[in-house]
Amino acid sequence: MQIITTHTGTDFDGLAATVAARKLYPEAKICLPGSVAKEVSQFICLYGKMLQNIPVEKVNLDTVDRLILVDTRWANRLGIFRQLIGKRGVEIYLYDHHPPHPQDIEGDGGVCKEVGATTSILVHIIKKQGISIARAEATLFALGIYEDTGSLSFTSTTPLDLEAAGFLLSQGANLELISSFLNGPLTEKQNLLFNDFLEKAKMRLINGVEVVVIVTEIDEFVGGLSLPLHKLIDLRNLEVVFTLIKSKDRTYFIGRSRTPSVNVSEILSTFGGGGHNFAASALIKEGNLKELEHKLYQVLEEKIEPRVTVGEVMITPVRIASPGTSFKEAKKILNEHGVEDLPVMDDGKVVGIISREKIDHLMAHNSEKTPLKSYLSPKVPAVSPYVSIKKAQQVMMEEETRRLLVMEEEKLVGIITGSDLLEALHGRKKNLGEGKNQENLIKLLEARIPKRVHRILQQAGRIAIELGYRAFIVGGFVRDLLLGIENLDVDLVIEGDGIKFAGQFAKELEGRVKKYAEFGTAAVTLPDGFKLDVATARKEFYPQPAALPEVEPASLQEDLSRRDFTVNTMAIDLNPDSFGNLIDFFGGQLDLEQRKVRVLREDSFIQDPTRVFRAVRFEQRYGFSLEERTARLIEEALRSKALSRLSGERIREELIQILEEDKPGKVIHRMQELGVLEAVHPKLQLTVEKERKLDYLVDIFARFQVLFPREVKRWLIRLLLLLDDMSEAEVEEFCQRYRFSREERDSLIRGRLEAEKIVRKLGPPGSLAPSFIYHLLEPFSQEILLFAIAKTGEKMLERRIFHYLAKLKQVKVEIDGNDLKRLGYLPSPRFSQILQELKKARLDERIKTKEEEIKYVRDNFPLKEKE
Repeated sequence: MQIITTHTGTDFDGLAATVAARKLYPEAKICLPGSVAKEVSQFICLYGKMLQNIPVEKVNLDTVDRLILVDTRWANRLGIFRQLIGKRGVEIYLYDHHPPHPQDIEGDGGVCKEVGATTSILVHIIKKQGISIARAEATLFALGIYEDTGSLSFTSTTPLDLEAAGFLLSQGANLELISSFLNGPLTEKQNLLFNDFLEKAKMRLINGVEVVVIVTEIDEFVGGLSLPLHKLIDLRNLEVVFTLIKSKDRTYFIGRSRTPSVNVSEILSTFGGGGHNFAASALIKEGNLKELEHKLYQVLEEKIEPRVTVGEVMITPVRIASPGTSFKEAKKILNEHGVEDLPVMDDGKVVGIISREKIDHLMAHNSEKTPLKSYLSPKVPAVSPYVSIKKAQQVMMEEETRRLLVMEEEKLVGIITGSDLLEALHGRKKNLGEGKNQENLIKLLEARIPKRVHRILQQAGRIAIELGYRAFIVGGFVRDLLLGIENLDVDLVIEGDGIKFAGQFAKELEGRVKKYAEFGTAAVTLPDGFKLDVATARKEFYPQPAALPEVEPASLQEDLSRRDFTVNTMAIDLNPDSFGNLIDFFGGQLDLEQRKVRVLREDSFIQDPTRVFRAVRFEQRYGFSLEERTARLIEEALRSKALSRLSGERIREELIQILEEDKPGKVIHRMQELGVLEAVHPKLQLTVEKERKLDYLVDIFARFQVLFPREVKRWLIRLLLLLDDMSEAEVEEFCQRYRFSREERDSLIRGRLEAEKIVRKLGPPGSLAPSFIYHLLEPFSQEILLFAIAKTGEKMLERRIFHYLAKLKQVKVEIDGNDLKRLGYLPSPRFSQILQELKKARLDERIKTKEEEIKYVRDNFPLKEKE
């Protein structure tokens, strides 16, 4: 005999899972082991025909050879079926969604997976096997899933639950019926209990999490205890709730959580209970309520993971103004510190706040000397630094504001914005530089960098400590180390005097140092040629958008916060006691893992629009994708014409960097998608043909570099290609706007004409004398020659140009003017003609040695009488 059963106190997920399991085991009988939840009892009363279960007292355990357990793996919740666990000849099949536990039964088969509901697992199998289900069954299965996932809103909900629910709806599940059981009215006794819960609910902040505990006593047991509790949770929007309900000699312990940081199953297992991360219960016989409550708080302090609090992510110190501060002065404060909101204080008290947006609007219609006092927003909602970020989000929603002041004992200690919350809620804490969030990279450093470089970094850390400073590697070195890309460009940041450190470092390692006092930076070159850049930790502010920043000394965190993208904000500690620790204030490592390019601040692209180019370059170089908010901020920056505020030189340098990439085609394609190319110049377009030629150039450059150990301006050739369909006047205007040098401008304007001449004369098939090819190509730069190859893509042209570069260009005439004089020729312009003809004969291989050159001269240029 085969039996399908579930846990005592059966809920809708347990009930639905038994019926779903019978679809997989049609020979099995359903038998519920004991009591069921009140609402489940009502369902069975109405629709029990669907269940077709047999009473537990009619089961002969000796005849059972297979037990299918659903929605539990605990023997102590099986009633009489507990006797079958471990019995010889009885197979156990398990289908459960709860997390693993040491008390779990060992099974012979089945599927156990941490999802929102056990029914989801079984529905997935039913769908996969193509088993048909009736509409009533679909409704029951959906009811089980909806109950255990909070109608798909609990954080325990997984894609499998969503997929199962969608499938069931397609099979005719009735949402109205589901709602009638999940959201039905409370009975009179449940309503009294609900009011009791309201009255006795106590909130306590534990490790940054708001936990509500309800302790109460009732004269007689009330069925469906969880219903009034869920009503309370929905009404008050509670995250974590524990109820202790004593009835006669028993205490019913219920836990509910909507946050991953509080695992109620783990907490209630201390009291002999269980369940899953977000819903659990325990039944305690005897026990003193006060003692149980006291023990609960002890367990909560121990088990609840510390929550990210407002104090961890707030902006501090707060930049403030007074009521008499002028618009101009306020704007300067905002720009200097890169903030969007400015609290205004008078006599130590906050009297209002004003935003950058409002100041910009007011300055457009008023004198910049106008004081702030008459234009403040007086209502300034505030929170404590110790509340969770989720609580801060709730306050923002209730107050309909995008920022909150952070107050501690009536003292302003910080400010937090919606953007700060969004980053933190997605796991992007700002203060991850200390404690358990660190990762040590010593083994990675040992594995991926040369030993001599490793020793140099250790020496840097030691010297910094001896000077009373702290040293860190920052930026691209750290990023590429984690990506497994070789990068020995070492940038050191010093919390202290970077120039003094560089001097001592160079002295001890017998190197040379070049100092740049105005920037607080230095470059150190060691005896073996290895170079390091050193900088004092600094912060920067922009006097106005798109201007170059001004700097002042700061902490490491402030230094890293001025950088462009999170993946470039990581540092490695070089100090001896913490050598190799990864410091990641802004979640850069997570973005590397998720392959995201994420900008640090909302105004980053406004303050420095060149970051638009760098964002796309990083995205395509590493095969990443722009994080959604970052892509939106780029679009907003382009709409506001932020690039037009940049100097031509800065855009030119960004374009050159992009065009010098090994494979810039994808970068330029992405720039066109985002509208960056059009913002640079309305006629700048990447056609399919141009994209093909850019890809072709990658092979051309590779071949050139193998044959010739000399530099080539790849950017110039690629830019010639991009500008190829623009008129001469448009190219001239482009060059002027972006301040190209006279030589570069000439190459860009004349390059097309020169390339066309090359193509026209070298392109036709047939035999061409080597001397003709040489004299045609000799006046042109190597960049123009490679552009001509890319322009046509003709293999004949490519072979002739590479033949010129590899062989013809190297041909030399062995005799010179002195040899001609020894042969009796008098110096004259005739020397030039003779040498040119010799070169032509050499190129065409009519002569090959010096002796043949002399004979050629005597045969073709006889001495004149005066000679």
